[in-house]
Amino acid sequence: MAAGTPGRAADAGYPTNTVGIAITPDGKTIFVANHSSTVTPISTATNTAGTPIKVCASPLLIAITPDGKAAYVMCSGA
Repeated sequence: MAAGTPGRAADAGYPTNTVGIAITPDGKTIFVANHSSTVTPISTATNTAGTPIKVCASPLLIAITPDGKAAYVMCSGA
């Protein structure tokens, strides 16, 4: 795929409730925040979603550290 062109759609499991995304520095994983209290990892190599990770009641944003070893999730409410 050429740079600047859209790829295939990936199902994060909760498409109507997706609120934020972050991509790891190596570009191998996209993390999608869902209003369903989870963050879903998606492999960019296979374009498939992994097991959702329970995080908080309403995750909004995700930030990945520069070394890719940790992710921080901003939550709304409790």
